[in-house]
Amino acid sequence: MLTSFATIMATAGLCLACLAAYVAYRRDARMGWSLAVLLLAGAWWGVAYAVELGVADIGLKSRWGDLKYLGIIALAPAWLTFVLQYVGRERWVTWRLLGVLAVVPVVTTLLLAVPATHDLLRSYPPSAGGEPPEVEAGPLFDAFFAYNYLLLVSATALFVARIGRLARSYRRMAVVLVAAAVVPLAVNALYNLNVGWFASVDLTPFAFTLTGAVLVWGLFHERLVDLTPLARGAVLEKMSDAVYVTDPFGRIVDLNPAAEHLVGTSRTALLGRHLDDVVAPDASEAGTTELTLPGADGVPRRRTFDIAREQLADVTGRPAGVVVVLHEITQRVQDRQRLERVLEDQSRVASALQASMVPPRLPDIAGIELAKEYLPAGDGREVGGDFLDVFDLGEQTWAFVLGDVSGKGAEAATVSAATRYTLRALAAAQSLPSDTVRKVNTSLLSQTDIERHCTLVYGQLRPDPEGTTVVFTLAGHHPPIVLRTTGEVEEVGTLGTALALFDEPDLHDTTVRLAPGDLLCIFTDGLVEARRGREMFGGERVAALLNRSVDRPAAELSALLVDAVHDFHGDQLADDLAVLVVKNSERQQPPPLAMASARCASS
Repeated sequence: MLTSFATIMATAGLCLACLAAYVAYRRDARMGWSLAVLLLAGAWWGVAYAVELGVADIGLKSRWGDLKYLGIIALAPAWLTFVLQYVGRERWVTWRLLGVLAVVPVVTTLLLAVPATHDLLRSYPPSAGGEPPEVEAGPLFDAFFAYNYLLLVSATALFVARIGRLARSYRRMAVVLVAAAVVPLAVNALYNLNVGWFASVDLTPFAFTLTGAVLVWGLFHERLVDLTPLARGAVLEKMSDAVYVTDPFGRIVDLNPAAEHLVGTSRTALLGRHLDDVVAPDASEAGTTELTLPGADGVPRRRTFDIAREQLADVTGRPAGVVVVLHEITQRVQDRQRLERVLEDQSRVASALQASMVPPRLPDIAGIELAKEYLPAGDGREVGGDFLDVFDLGEQTWAFVLGDVSGKGAEAATVSAATRYTLRALAAAQSLPSDTVRKVNTSLLSQTDIERHCTLVYGQLRPDPEGTTVVFTLAGHHPPIVLRTTGEVEEVGTLGTALALFDEPDLHDTTVRLAPGDLLCIFTDGLVEARRGREMFGGERVAALLNRSVDRPAAELSALLVDAVHDFHGDQLADDLAVLVVKNSERQQPPPLAMASARCASS
């Protein structure tokens, strides 16, 4: 009979060893390592107990009985660790706790290993009459028994309490798990309490085989430990995206409520039908597509979807079906279309406003070539603050103005328009440019926010047979550049105060005489302050480019300046750029570039 029980114990031990190996292989579960130790402890208990039952020699029987305790003493700590991880108390499983749990197993092992203390736990007394020897408990066995049962009962109670709170969908599996956890505990208690025929052989390893099998099944097959099926089901049911699962032949085998609502048909009516027949042939292909489907009011409408398609495969890698997810983006597409229309309207408005800042064409002046360039910052959708103008004052005098209002947008455009048209209204051939600009400053202070200041160059052109006299004032603006036919390049003008800042701006008039072929270039800071990294385009590049091309018409020169800035900075400028080129018609071949300083008469 003992041989039969030994075979049963050996079989139980081997089964538990196989389960432990499987758990170690499938170590993706968060508590897999503790379950593997638990199963391995049970396996060793079963195998050692089988040898203990199968041998006749008292010495060997005692030794294998001692070795059996290596599994027994590891079982309770491993079970407690597994349960703590299972119920979500992983933070309690620390190295300190594991060290405390290891104290009793280490002490027990030492007691059994030392002959002088061995019998304090267990011993095989000599048998009489040829009867099989029966193990006797030592004086410390009850303490060992109580400690292990305290751990086992506490962990099992926590396990049962957690299982009892599972959702209804797991209730049957929960009952099976609870029974599997309690059975080994009950069998071992019957053995240690010498109840009936349980007292003859400890069937705990065999009972624990059932527990191990059920735990592995629940952990890896049913995914009970992390409740993945329940979580996935809840997510799928509440998803607003339509989800269809088809078999390898395209027939619908599962779908969520959103998929039913999408086509307005019940789940029962959809199962077994081809997805292409239910939605549209394009719905089975990944990408963005438009489908004609009922809207919220039941009326068919063109709706736009992002479609994701994922191939399913079985354990061998063969195709098992397809998951198709339809995410509706109709509203997003409509919003993008509306935004594009708004941006187009904004661009048209910006272009119209910007056009009002610059005359469509410059006037024709005998003996003078005029050219202009204007480029808004960025993509041109935002109105800038740069403006320029050239207009007739009579008495053979022409006025020119080029300015830059701080900031961008409608407010900057308003100040630009106010400055330009106020100056047109106040300009007179007999007035000095500085006096006219002071009047403009007074007007701006009365109608604009003081934070919105303006810089400008305002001047007068008086052509005559020998050249052109230019009188101008700088209101906080960058000085113009004069290129002489002799090759001299100079910045001209005396810097004054920007407008709309002070009641009495500091302004000065500067007179410059342009001989035939001389050139005056006026520009906003968007030209010289264009950047490439930390480097600015600068006035020297402007002067060098003008000198190399001084024999070209004014229109070509202004275009060359803009192209050079684009090459230096990039396609989209960081600031608005305005350029006005004034050149006498008669030209002479200039000598090589020679930078020189020149004094201009100031008044």
